[in-house]
Amino acid sequence: MRDPGGEERPGGGSAFATSRDIAAGGATARRDFWLLVGSRVASRVGDGFLRILAVLLVAAKTKDPMTAGLVLVFRYVCEILINAVSGPFIDRFRIRTSLMASDLLRTALSALLVAAVLTGRSYAVFLVLSFLGDFVFIFFKPAADKVVKVSFPVEEGTKVLSQVDAANHLSNIGGYTLASLVAAAFGLEAAVVAGPFFFFASFLLVARLHLPGEKAIDYGKVRSKSYWASQREGLRYTWASRPLRLLLIGRSLVAVGQGSFSVLSVAYLAGLAKGLASYGYFESAQSAGKVLVTLLVIPILFARRSAFLLTGLSLFAIAAAFFGFNLVGEVTLACAVGALVGAGQASQAVGVDAIVNRYADAAIQGRAKSTTSFGSRLLGLAAIGLVYALVHAGVAPRTLFGWLGVFPILGAFVFLLGWQHEEAGRAATKEVADGA
Repeated sequence: MRDPGGEERPGGGSAFATSRDIAAGGATARRDFWLLVGSRVASRVGDGFLRILAVLLVAAKTKDPMTAGLVLVFRYVCEILINAVSGPFIDRFRIRTSLMASDLLRTALSALLVAAVLTGRSYAVFLVLSFLGDFVFIFFKPAADKVVKVSFPVEEGTKVLSQVDAANHLSNIGGYTLASLVAAAFGLEAAVVAGPFFFFASFLLVARLHLPGEKAIDYGKVRSKSYWASQREGLRYTWASRPLRLLLIGRSLVAVGQGSFSVLSVAYLAGLAKGLASYGYFESAQSAGKVLVTLLVIPILFARRSAFLLTGLSLFAIAAAFFGFNLVGEVTLACAVGALVGAGQASQAVGVDAIVNRYADAAIQGRAKSTTSFGSRLLGLAAIGLVYALVHAGVAPRTLFGWLGVFPILGAFVFLLGWQHEEAGRAATKEVADGA
């Protein structure tokens, strides 16, 4: 684990991971990298595809966009439930086992969704299956981050995580757009049948991972502790680390705005477009912003810069987008602002993962990630509940967007404090080195 003031080369790098980057762990690491990217493409296409179809299916059943927004709210509920319990489980199981279990469970759940649609079940069944799919996805997500941790030097973490996220977001664009096009051409019932095949393809790819670097993790030691002892260890570890503590505080502030935005965007677009037919394009615009920043901007400009700086700047971009969203009067402009929101959210996500990758040991990374996420999602859910109450009370979504930008700004200052701490530590380290 690197010291907060550890040496870090300034500047950027090439947009794509070089052969030297990926070959750092040998040919097997290079092979595992491409298997991971391929599996994330398949599973994220399926995830985006079914997420849009779930929104459209619920909207078609209820004729209420706010009820359809529950599909998105459930993802936040999932993250709260999972982040409270998942860390010790993820750290106990081997990475490949976790990823294979995730893909098999999602294959089964998407097959159940197909059966529910074809048999004419109520929208409540769609919501439950969407909830369970999100639960599985989020529960096992830290396992994918651990592939990077055990396969690459920590200095390359930001670049590699950014490239994996770029593949994720490109795949989400494909999933969102494919869902909108297929649903329009063949109907929702026909479109949903394709869902299970994406996750099974991902399963076939992750089953071939080798991950020799995983030998550094002493699973016997991790499993020797009880669940609650392991959970307490993760909490103490996270709070004792100043970088992880600042990460927890900053994420909690940001989540208030982001949780509300996920709901308000559905209601606001429904008002602009007189329905949710354009929602898939809005999500695609957000993903386009995410692809741009993760594929080009971060690898070129921030590959070796502070992840705290990257995250702080991304939150200022999110705040600007939130403030500007209430000025939007038509769908095209809404999609443009959505692209800015997506760019900010993607760079924030890479920054958060890079901070955890740098400051958390591999054996405890799942618990560290869960702990820093739990508080943020809890506040995000509270904000969602407040927004639902205000919208149903007659407050216009346009009015609320302006207030959301305050919270990313507060979070940005917390992350900039972390950056300042890193800079001070590096200066102290350099002074000691020069004195020696």
